[in-house]
Amino acid sequence: MRSTAMNRMIRLPLIFWLLLLGLLFTAKLVWAEPYKEAAGPYRVDSFLLELKDDERDRAVPIKVYLPADTEGQLPLVLVSHGFGGSREGLAYLGKHWASHGYLCVHMQHLGSDTSTWRELPVKDRLQALREAVRKPSVSIDRAEDVPFVLDTLLRLDAQVGTAFYGRIDADQIGIAGHSYGAWTAMAAGGMTVGSTPWKDGRSYADDRIRCMLPLSPPIIANERLYKATYGTLKIPVLFMTGTLDTSIISDMPAAHRKIPYHTMPGPSDDGQPKYLINFNGADHMTFSGETKRLLRSKVSLEDNKAFHRIILQSTTAFLDTYLLGDPDAKQWLNGKGFVDRVGDRGEVEMDVRKKE
Repeated sequence: MRSTAMNRMIRLPLIFWLLLLGLLFTAKLVWAEPYKEAAGPYRVDSFLLELKDDERDRAVPIKVYLPADTEGQLPLVLVSHGFGGSREGLAYLGKHWASHGYLCVHMQHLGSDTSTWRELPVKDRLQALREAVRKPSVSIDRAEDVPFVLDTLLRLDAQVGTAFYGRIDADQIGIAGHSYGAWTAMAAGGMTVGSTPWKDGRSYADDRIRCMLPLSPPIIANERLYKATYGTLKIPVLFMTGTLDTSIISDMPAAHRKIPYHTMPGPSDDGQPKYLINFNGADHMTFSGETKRLLRSKVSLEDNKAFHRIILQSTTAFLDTYLLGDPDAKQWLNGKGFVDRVGDRGEVEMDVRKKE
């Protein structure tokens, strides 16, 4: 026999059930809404500048994306290009973040930029890249470029008459990078560099940087050194890779790019929040913003555009969460909004809560 409570529920008016279904459907739509997928409210200005490090006798060219018609301090994001790239790379990210109120500074690392291949015959370019990437000085230069650029920008922030005067919030600084730029971001975020079975490596961590976005991170070959290298990452991080994310410079399997995520401690291990997107069918150049016409990518333009829409939403939500402390961004990122937007385009992993 049915209970009295069950009979009462069955007799509820049809309008009640319709309203309930409507609320559930509306809640689903709220969770599945995109997060700042479109360009933001600010027009974006850009300009080029060359910073000179007299102590290292080294120049660091930069490209700046600045939200126009804004006043006061802005959160800062440093951006590092991949091997053989330049400050013009990852423009789709800098423009989007700047349109939503971020000051974005794209660094160019001499010695691992376009100068390594541009003047060479096409047949010699790949070998030149492979030889250059083996030089320890190239990694050291990149790692040391980051604090130099930050020091310089903050000094300019204090100087009346500069483009940066009063514009940088020193408590809201993040870093992003693709490929070798992801390595650069991780070095700034606490990764230990140069560990061997016989000696400890060195840290290039910059405590002014609050969060990082490594896209297609390169991985060391010796698996015995994974923990020594990536176990020291110590700020919130959103990693991105793809199932086709191999490299023309090395023979590293795509799946290995997930190793830093699985090695670094998350909140469940007394570490910092960490996220990973592994896109189905994305390759190495997907994250650079380049089209399939470059480097013979097998990913269609349509698929790359779909990946970019997710990249823009998730990275902006990540920055809003860990630089601005935006509770709505955090709810979208840690809840169903993020996962729903990725959908069948990829797999999301996250560790954002401490063990009870």
